[in-house]
Amino acid sequence: MLNYSHGGNAVYEQGNANTIDLSASINPLGIPEKVASAITDEIRNTNRYPDHFSGMLREKTAAFEGVNPEWIFFGNGASDIIFRLPRATGAVKVMVCAPTFADYERSARSYGAEVYRHALRKENGFSLDDSLVEAVQMEKPTLVYICNPNNPTGKLTDTGLIGDLLALCMQIGAWVVVDECFIDFAESASLHTSKAFLHAYSNIVILKAFTKVFALPGIRLGYALCADKTLVDNLYFHGADWAVSNLAQAAGVAALDDAKDFIRRTVDFVAAERHAMEKELACLGYKVFASSVNYILLQNPHPFDLRDKLDALGIRIRSCGNFHGLDDTYYRVAVSTKENNATLLAALRTVSA
Repeated sequence: MLNYSHGGNAVYEQGNANTIDLSASINPLGIPEKVASAITDEIRNTNRYPDHFSGMLREKTAAFEGVNPEWIFFGNGASDIIFRLPRATGAVKVMVCAPTFADYERSARSYGAEVYRHALRKENGFSLDDSLVEAVQMEKPTLVYICNPNNPTGKLTDTGLIGDLLALCMQIGAWVVVDECFIDFAESASLHTSKAFLHAYSNIVILKAFTKVFALPGIRLGYALCADKTLVDNLYFHGADWAVSNLAQAAGVAALDDAKDFIRRTVDFVAAERHAMEKELACLGYKVFASSVNYILLQNPHPFDLRDKLDALGIRIRSCGNFHGLDDTYYRVAVSTKENNATLLAALRTVSA
């Protein structure tokens, strides 16, 4: 069986039903009550096919994002779209950063595209810088992925750098995919989103998802924003029909009713908890890479496997040894509820003593 390389699977493993799973970074405020009710109400309509084009959801999302509804494609989570993109763009050579989300590379290889990894440097906190633009100029990829904020580092990328990258990629005929699935957790999201580039650059695709911020990973709902109609049509073509279930569409519509207030409360809560966790982790001797969102990358100074130690205490964190550019001393922890965060820190005090 193919190796599962992501977090969030602890509860499905034998004997781990009661594990506090901090290996996946989901909104600690949980699913909005209105969304849960909408999913329940929609069950009566599961005897009919979903709207293939997610019409009502596209209109509501367009108003929320401030874009043309025709620029939106909905998929079975952002991962579904990531696997459609190499085919939709006809990618020959794909550039990814290292470390970053693994499915960019996996989707490219599944299509037969060549993959080039651009190494991020620990010395500057694994932040993206002008060396990425230089690498694109040299390597001439046909598709470039930027995770903003990056996973697993939580680092945001300046829009100035993304603008420079887009201009260069327009010249060489390359697509730029900016994955913003975690950006709504950031206090400065409005300053770092690439949505303003949609009007000027037809070669940008922005990825968003309801998975994280609305705590809906089990529903599977993500979307792409792109001003190029041909690309949007290709996303439909290169994948199965009815990618978004009736339940997912109903959940998305309901989530957007009070989205701005819900996201504001989420950002305030996550920021306060994250700052407190980062401070305590540093005091315990861990190397902490400052994050802007609901997860923290840390480096373990001890000789033991930190995930194994915490597993024994009923807590699962994400080992980052399978991220290119990191090793087994790196781990990602979710910013969770106050209770879960306190339990994690207490466990770390025990194992670090």
